[in-house]
Amino acid sequence: MAPSSQSRPRRAARVRYNEDSDSLDLSDFDTRPQPPRAARRRIQTYREKSSDDEDTLESSSDDSDSLSEEVLPQQGTRSRPRAIHKPSARPQKRRTQVAGTRAVGNPFSAYKRQKTGAHEVSHSKPKNAVTISLPPSGRIPPWQQLPYQILVSIMKYAAYPLYESRSRPRASIHWLCSLSVLCRSFHDACTAALLHNPPLYPDVRAYGLIHLLQHDQDKLMTNYRRKIHYLDIEVKHLLARKSGIALEDLISYTPLLQGMRLYSTYDDWRTEVWAQPGVRKIHWSYPPELFDLLDSNNIILKQFEWNGRFPGPTEVLETALAVHSRPAFSRLQELSLLNLTAPEKSSDVDIASSQSVFTRALEHLTSLKRLSLTSCGYLDESTTPMLPIGLEYLEIDNCAELTSAALERYLQVGGSTIRTLKLCDNQSMSLGFMADLNTMCPRLQDIDVDMLYVDPTSYRDRDPLYDELLPNGPPTWPSSLVNVSFENMRQLSAEDAEDFFDSLVESSRHLPHLKRLNIKAILKNASWRDRAQLRKIWLPKLQNVFLNRSKPSAPGPVAIAAGSHTKRPTPSQRQSSRIAESLKRMSTGDDTGDSDDTSSLAIQGRCDVVNLQISDQRPAQDQFREDDFLDDEPSDDDEWMGVDREPVLTGYAW
Repeated sequence: MAPSSQSRPRRAARVRYNEDSDSLDLSDFDTRPQPPRAARRRIQTYREKSSDDEDTLESSSDDSDSLSEEVLPQQGTRSRPRAIHKPSARPQKRRTQVAGTRAVGNPFSAYKRQKTGAHEVSHSKPKNAVTISLPPSGRIPPWQQLPYQILVSIMKYAAYPLYESRSRPRASIHWLCSLSVLCRSFHDACTAALLHNPPLYPDVRAYGLIHLLQHDQDKLMTNYRRKIHYLDIEVKHLLARKSGIALEDLISYTPLLQGMRLYSTYDDWRTEVWAQPGVRKIHWSYPPELFDLLDSNNIILKQFEWNGRFPGPTEVLETALAVHSRPAFSRLQELSLLNLTAPEKSSDVDIASSQSVFTRALEHLTSLKRLSLTSCGYLDESTTPMLPIGLEYLEIDNCAELTSAALERYLQVGGSTIRTLKLCDNQSMSLGFMADLNTMCPRLQDIDVDMLYVDPTSYRDRDPLYDELLPNGPPTWPSSLVNVSFENMRQLSAEDAEDFFDSLVESSRHLPHLKRLNIKAILKNASWRDRAQLRKIWLPKLQNVFLNRSKPSAPGPVAIAAGSHTKRPTPSQRQSSRIAESLKRMSTGDDTGDSDDTSSLAIQGRCDVVNLQISDQRPAQDQFREDDFLDDEPSDDDEWMGVDREPVLTGYAW
């Protein structure tokens, strides 16, 4: 140890501090002496010097000096804090610092002080802050304590439909699953809403549901078999393939089944040529074992859909004729017929035979209330009057052979019970039956007519196959109407349009329940001045007569002082005030006609929507707008002003 201690005498003296002396021994250093570290740096302080401060500094210790004289850096910087070194007259003893620790004025402690100060500043309320008082949102109900049936209705209303067109799932499926884990009441309600008509597409979901239903339900918290009431099954991916599911696995585990729909995604592409039933065929047919299984499990259906794709319209009609007399279909209330059109090159004898089967298949359904016919070519002048009687809902869509005279013959017999009538895309049907609509359909509440005709075999739209829209005069309106909607009214002259609008105004006193009025007319042989004049006259008149202009009630609870007796206006008083306001507006208007005519009008004033469009635009299946011609991603480039803002790089890219 002696040689090593003698070989490094100067090095040991340079790194060792003298703990016992009051000052450092710098005689061994060749360089000029330097002040201590804290004294070398000149720092800035914002404190005012006074005699009191000097006395305080002299009487305090080194730790308190460093704490009281540190200056925090400005907000937003991370510089190290600086301390003011004040030499003392008396000798001070150097404080021993333990290894691994730092002085009080280290960067970390300064950063913590800076962070704390910034937090306090950010959370402090500005002097000029503006306080916005939000309106009260009302009392939040205890959702988890609501009755089970009410919760199920809320979940269905918020989540359905679970699929969009072309079997694209919506986010509501995941929303129901996420909401079900909040509490037990939500779990039961979300499970019931999800399994009421369970999502089966793609096949992974179908296999998962079947695996769940095969478990012993007594050992599970919820009996999932009794939650399923309707089944929508996509045929091509779930049944037609070899890897598809078996219908027996679903039917045997759904004892409360009420409806079934076997569909194809091609039905949502009816405007495309490649998706038509004659081009895109699916080699699958309704198995007889399906209907035997329904009878053996004592399942009584209320809803069913027949699709002419599986495999053809003739085979489907023969199957329907044989099945509709079975116990499973004895109480059928809702029926949909789709793609029932005679194949090409069919003889008149074959068409007449299929039409006879079509009418006989519907005769067995004595409890039918809702009937939907879509792309059904067998519906013509001979079969339309043979439709079932007692219907409450009738929808006829894209039936090219339907005529107004045939529909009128049926409504004269079976229109007394109809409440909803939807007529869309029927190329040969005019509005001649509307002349006696009040007499034929006294209970009608909803009438929806759309006259957009689409031809999937060409790029141009089809023209109507009638010459006049109102051949029998203006329509008559039942007093029970709630919704009136006419879209793309074709073959309409200016005189017929005025008669159509005038019939509504004249019947306003007999339409107390009307809530929505929507009319879109396409005039023929009318100039733009004539169309503008009609809009100028009839739109204000229809709004003055039907539009509800009363202000809605203020949201949130209304506080009423105790002992105050505020009398609410009765419905008759509110109606009288609306009538008075409407008459005042009409009397002061310039484009509502003569004063004698406006004073005789009955103000209905209960419609939330009154829409009138008059144009000569040719209707098309695809309406293109500005957004259709823009790029997918919005461009952020501004207009070039002649000067390049960014410098041009002359170097190589690599």
